[in-house]
Amino acid sequence: MLSDGRCSVDVHVFAYDASGKNVYGIEYPFGSLTGTGEIDGIKVSCVAPEWMFRFKTAYTPTAKDVADVTALANHFGFAIPDNSRLP
Repeated sequence: MLSDGRCSVDVHVFAYDASGKNVYGIEYPFGSLTGTGEIDGIKVSCVAPEWMFRFKTAYTPTAKDVADVTALANHFGFAIPDNSRLP
């Protein structure tokens, strides 16, 4: 959520060929884009929660990343790994 109370959407463009190989854009691991969400009542495809959690705990986080990981852990019941780079 933005500081003025509005929400934002992070859009990443990509394409797979018929064999499932990434041929354009962000190279998300095959199978990671199986999540679903909703924006203003419209169902959308997105990164699955378990993949997003995995992505967000794989690098040194910013304050926003810590908030994201905490929200994912609380909502989906993920345990923050001891080896994560979270403070």
